[in-house]
Amino acid sequence: MHKDSITGTEVIDYDFFGKKIYPPRKIKQTDAGKEIAALLRELDYMFYPGRREKKEFHSRVGGGISRKQPCMVKLYYTDNKVSHKEFLRRYMTQENKKSVTDKPELFNYEYDEVPESVIVDYEENKMVDLGFKFIISPESQKIPMKELVRQYVHNLEKITGHKFTWFGAVHTDTGQIHAHLLINGVDKVTVEEIRFGREIVKEVARNIASNISTNLVGPRSAEAIEIARKKLPYAKRWTLIDDHITKYGYYREFENTRMVSGSEFEAEKTTTDDIELIRLNTLVEMGLAIVYRKENPPKYYLEKGWKDKLKAVGRYNTYLEVRNRLRFTPFYNLELYNGSMGQVEGVVSQVYNMDDENIWNNAIVIENKKLNKAWYVPTRIKLKDEDLGKFITVKAEKNQKGVLRPFITIH
Repeated sequence: MHKDSITGTEVIDYDFFGKKIYPPRKIKQTDAGKEIAALLRELDYMFYPGRREKKEFHSRVGGGISRKQPCMVKLYYTDNKVSHKEFLRRYMTQENKKSVTDKPELFNYEYDEVPESVIVDYEENKMVDLGFKFIISPESQKIPMKELVRQYVHNLEKITGHKFTWFGAVHTDTGQIHAHLLINGVDKVTVEEIRFGREIVKEVARNIASNISTNLVGPRSAEAIEIARKKLPYAKRWTLIDDHITKYGYYREFENTRMVSGSEFEAEKTTTDDIELIRLNTLVEMGLAIVYRKENPPKYYLEKGWKDKLKAVGRYNTYLEVRNRLRFTPFYNLELYNGSMGQVEGVVSQVYNMDDENIWNNAIVIENKKLNKAWYVPTRIKLKDEDLGKFITVKAEKNQKGVLRPFITIH
């Protein structure tokens, strides 16, 4: 027998079957006001489900779900020794930049500063045509970059099963600390050709870098998340805000595109959401939308192909500049060339050669005045400035591995 602490009465410890008898549980006290408020919220969401989506959307903007350190990773590759060596000797060490007086040193697993003899041995005995070029750029400026790169390579080796020969370099001249990583195209033990699958490039690579960054300096602070949240509506790439614009609220795609001031528009959007309004005005500044009616709330028209064009801006950082520099074609008629377009032809009006800092990829712009069209064509080769004004043909052909690549003929 014992006295129950809740009721104050004597209770036996065991019943006739030998089982313990437990005292009654204390009734949980609740706040009636909070319970009623919660009930009203659920009723509100039942009749207006978009309000729950809006609340969840606002909580996600700026990475509110995760406090992991963001880290941007981009991957390119070279398929000839000339550009392979040029990237190693000129771009990674910034010998191509006269403004950089304190040149970065190459490092790897073994050395913080790789000796010249090791680099020469690599060039003469190990380097192959194929080389993978990574740009690794964390949000935090406190991350020890050499350690980040070394752990990153180690993780890639575990995932792929390969052993890499690689070099890294840290660049600090752009205002955003970042690293360049060069991986030789063959396994240093088996000499087997290395290939990175599409899933590694799109998802795995960035997650690896993010996880390592978080382990090195800890999760993002509330201040960093708030700064990112405020910057997101102004980003020149596809964001979750754009996804939200197309899925919720009043977003309507036209059955037939509408012409306004010579440009074609595929959809309209009306919203009262503050974040969406900032984002839509950013799209207006980028030339991908217009304010069709300045009413309350305003009505926006979104340019034909705006989704693909916005994604192209995020992938190719010269795409937006190209739109504003077309010579013979309206900016809204620029398209990103892909193999499904077949053959296109025109005059070369712009040439971009990758410098791994301000220009991420080689590309040419061709314009066809007769058709009133222009194409942005990413290429694996560099064209020369003297090719400007020349008439060229571009068509997609399959390489030895069956991948469509643009084939350029200069006439």
